[in-house]
Amino acid sequence: MARPFRRPTRTITENVHGVDVAYDVPDTTPVIRLPFNLDAALRRVLFAFAIVMTIGAIIWGTVAIGGMLTLLAPPWAAYLVAGVFDAGWAACLVAEWILRYDSKRADAPRAVGVGLLAVSMAAIITHGSLSGPWGWIVGIVGALVSAAAKGVWAIGMYTIRVQLAPKYEAYLRARQQQVGTEQALALGERDLALMKDRTVKLRLALEARNGSAVTTVDQPAVQPQSTPVHASDQPVDQIEAIPEPATVHPVQAAVNRPVQTEDQVNELLRRLKLGEHITKPRAAEILGVSETTAYRRLTAAQALLNQYR
Repeated sequence: MARPFRRPTRTITENVHGVDVAYDVPDTTPVIRLPFNLDAALRRVLFAFAIVMTIGAIIWGTVAIGGMLTLLAPPWAAYLVAGVFDAGWAACLVAEWILRYDSKRADAPRAVGVGLLAVSMAAIITHGSLSGPWGWIVGIVGALVSAAAKGVWAIGMYTIRVQLAPKYEAYLRARQQQVGTEQALALGERDLALMKDRTVKLRLALEARNGSAVTTVDQPAVQPQSTPVHASDQPVDQIEAIPEPATVHPVQAAVNRPVQTEDQVNELLRRLKLGEHITKPRAAEILGVSETTAYRRLTAAQALLNQYR
């Protein structure tokens, strides 16, 4: 069933006896339409012709060059490689379009595109000359198809290219370099964070497989110095030093064996189950190890805790 025509509406908000209400009414505002832009329409037609001619040139060049290469290679490989030349100068056209506001950087894809076009035209003429006495004429006509497509693209690019003043080109290039640098730094920081995460996971996997801690380049934990405490009624020569804090070992560790990685992880897991909030420095203090090692133990304990939940 055909849907009924819906007229445009607009919402009005009013206060009725102290209550805000919103309702829709027909929108009678005249719609202002832009006048027909003949230049924009002709520009679209121009580039449509350029695209169609480029597709035709690529097909003709692939067929011609592929037919010549079949003398030395299987047909599937010959025709696959034959499209490289025309596809190459077509890709240079795309790059030239992207860099149309930067004349210096656009020179490189423009020159490479012309070179690939020349190679493609030469290959098409060579293929025509191998076809018979008058084949070279067919080859020249076929090569002119690619030249015509390239020429139409050049005219189209000329119609849309804006020649910026040198100072504005320098400004645009400086802004692009600034944004590109920020993006590169952000990607580098992301890669660094991913590498650190993979390193921690790899060490945890190796420790779980070997049953012992993996040797790492960690800074030794700094043990607090004992500071003498002097009471008010105590002679100076009888000052006693505060005993150094003993390292807290996991309760599951046996007395006559060294502390294992599993013991440290289990100790942190036990504290996490009791609801204790453990940070990396706190884990290093509990286990008496460096913060890097404590972070790996804490990560493993949190993973086990999530499994239990």
